[in-house]
Amino acid sequence: MELGQSNNQGRRPPPLGLVGRSRGGFLPRPGETAQGASGLPPLGLTGRAAAPAQQSFVIGQSGFEPKRRETVVPVRRVGLTRPRRPPPAAQRPPPAADESGPSNWGNSSAGTGGGSSSNYVGFSLAGLGGLGFGGVGTDTTGSAFTFGNSSGATFGFGNSSGAAFGFGNSSGSTFGNTTNSTFGNTSSMFSDGGGHDVSNLFENADEHAPSQGHVQAPPRRVIDLNAWANRQTREYYSTEMKRHIYATILMRNGTGHRMKHGVSASVARDLEVPRRVVGRIWTMGRLGGTINAVKFKRKGNSGRKKIPFDAAAMEAIPPTERTTLEALSEALNMKKSTLHRRLKEKKFRRCSSELKPSITPENIKQRLEYCLRNLEPASLAVEPTFKAGFNVVHIDEKWFHRTQKTENVYLTNTEEPPKRETKNKGHIQKIMFLSAMTRPRYDRDGNCTFDGKIGVWPYVEWVQAQKRSKNRLRGTWELKPMNHVGKADSREYLVKYVLPAIKNKWPLCDRWNTIYIQQDNAKTHVACDDPIVVSEAVKGNWDIRMVFQPPNSPDMNILDLGWFASIQSMFQKKFPKTLKEIVEKVDESLVEYPHEKLNRIFLTHQNCMRAIIKHKGSIHYDLPHMKKKALERQGLLPVRLKVDKDFVDAAVEFLNSQ
Repeated sequence: MELGQSNNQGRRPPPLGLVGRSRGGFLPRPGETAQGASGLPPLGLTGRAAAPAQQSFVIGQSGFEPKRRETVVPVRRVGLTRPRRPPPAAQRPPPAADESGPSNWGNSSAGTGGGSSSNYVGFSLAGLGGLGFGGVGTDTTGSAFTFGNSSGATFGFGNSSGAAFGFGNSSGSTFGNTTNSTFGNTSSMFSDGGGHDVSNLFENADEHAPSQGHVQAPPRRVIDLNAWANRQTREYYSTEMKRHIYATILMRNGTGHRMKHGVSASVARDLEVPRRVVGRIWTMGRLGGTINAVKFKRKGNSGRKKIPFDAAAMEAIPPTERTTLEALSEALNMKKSTLHRRLKEKKFRRCSSELKPSITPENIKQRLEYCLRNLEPASLAVEPTFKAGFNVVHIDEKWFHRTQKTENVYLTNTEEPPKRETKNKGHIQKIMFLSAMTRPRYDRDGNCTFDGKIGVWPYVEWVQAQKRSKNRLRGTWELKPMNHVGKADSREYLVKYVLPAIKNKWPLCDRWNTIYIQQDNAKTHVACDDPIVVSEAVKGNWDIRMVFQPPNSPDMNILDLGWFASIQSMFQKKFPKTLKEIVEKVDESLVEYPHEKLNRIFLTHQNCMRAIIKHKGSIHYDLPHMKKKALERQGLLPVRLKVDKDFVDAAVEFLNSQ
C-alpha cells in the first residue's frame, strides 16, 4: 500500500507520545499483518504484556527483532594468577565429628597444641586457646575470651578461675563478684607479710557495699555564659601570615591593579581566612606599592592595661576587715567589679570559717585514742584499715522547729508569696527528738538487708487543758513538748524505746556479738555502768554496752556529722503547722530517708578519723572529698577506708610522748 492512497486500512495508530509524526515508519513489515507477529505494544508500553526473551523494539518498525548478546572478552591480568573459586556448597564435604567448623555444632577440640575443648559449640582457636565458646562441661585453659567453666581466662563468663574480668562465681579475678578481687562487692586482700589473708579476721568481714540499682545520667555540661560573652572573637594575623596571603594573591592575580574575578574567593577558601581579610590585605599592599607595606600594625603593648592585684597587700589587711567584697575593695582601694573579676580568675578565694569547739590537750589525746581503737588490729602491721562500724549505734538529741524565720521559695510573676505567722518569732514551737542510727547492711548482691534506722522518738507528754478556750474544752488531752529533759528522762527513753528497738530490729546473723551504744558527754546522759540500763540491756542474753565518745568532738558522731542536717532539710520541706504535725512529719522523713545516704555518712566518719590521725588529734582539718556518689554509681564504694601507716606510727609516738 502506498503512502499517497487515502485508504487507511491496514495502518496502525501512532504510538503514545509520537502524535503528529509520520506514520509511515510504523507500517507493518512486508509479509506481516497489522497486528504483527509478536502482538506487543509500541514504545513505552512494553511493561503491559509479557515480552519474549532477548527481543528489542526498534523505532520505525512494528515488530521486535531478536537482540544479540554481546560477547565480553575477558582481559588477562599479566603477572597475576587467577584465584581459584571455592566449590559449590552442595559439593563441599561435611566437617568431621571432631573438627571445628563455622557451623559444626558437635564436639570440637583445639588439637594437641592447644588447651581448649568444647562439648557442643565447636568454635575454638588452636595453640593457646585464645578464643573459646563452651557450655556445660566446657574446659578452657589459658583462654583470652571464654564462656562457661574456664581456667586462666582474661574475660570469662560463668565459673572461671584466675579471670581478669569475670562475671559469676570466679576466683582470683580483678573485677566482679569474686573473692580476693581488687574491685567489686568483695573483701580486699590483706597480708601479714607471709602471704596470708587476714581480711577474714576483721569485724563483720562478710558485709558488703550497696549495689547501684539506678544509674543516673551524666550531669549536663555547664556552660559559662560569662566566658562566652567575654571571649575574643576577632582573630589577628601576624606579619608573616599577611605577607603569605598577599604573595598568594599576586601569584594568582598578577601585578594588575584590579583583582580578577574569583581570586579573592579562592584565596580565602584555600587559606581559610575571611574574604574581607583578603581584600584588606590586597588594598594594603596595593597602596603601599610593595610587599613590605603588608604588616601587622598593632603594637605589642597596646590596649587597656590590666589592673594588677597585690596579694601581699591583701594579706596585710586584718581578716576582720575583709569579710565582704565591699570591705576588701575599700581596704585595697580597688573597685568591687575588679575584685570580682580577680575572684573569678582565682587570684584569691572565698572561705567559710566554721566555729568549732575548743579542746584541751586531754581532749586531743582522747580523740587520738578513739580513732586508733577503731582500726582493725589484724591490719596494723601492713596497711591500717578502719573497722566497718556495723556494731555501733549512735544516739543523740535534736530540736525540730515548726518553721524557720526565713524560707526561700521560687514563684512566678503572678503568684503571691506564702503568708506565715507566729505569735513570737523568738519562741517558735519546737520539739526535741532522740535519734538512734547504725550502719546499714547489704548482702553479696548489694541488696539492703538492714537499713540501719533504729528509730526517732519525741520528748513529748500528754496533759489535760487547765482552761477552756475557743479551740478546746477544759480537760481535753493535748500534746505538749517536755520543757526539761533530765537524766531520768534519758534513762526512761533508753529502757522504754532504744533498747527494745535494737533487740527487735537487729540482724539475726549478728545477734550474739557485742553491740555498743555511743553517746556524747552531756550531763543529762546516763553513765556507762547505770544499773537500770545495764540490767535491761542484758535481758535475753544480749550483750549491749554504753560508751562515751571523746569530749568536744561532734565529728565523732554520725548524727552531728551529717544525719541531723540531712533529715532536717527533708523535714522543713513539709511545712508543719502544729506540734502534732511536727511529730508526723519527722516520722515521714525518717521513712523516706535513703539508706544509701546513711551509709555514706559512716564513710565520712571514717574519713574524719583518718584526718584526725593525720593531724594528731586536732579539730582543725580540711576534709578531702571522696566522691562517694560517683564511686557508688560505678560499684566501687568501699566498706572500710585505709590510712597511711606512717601517720599511724606518728600518732602512736605522739601519744607515748604525752
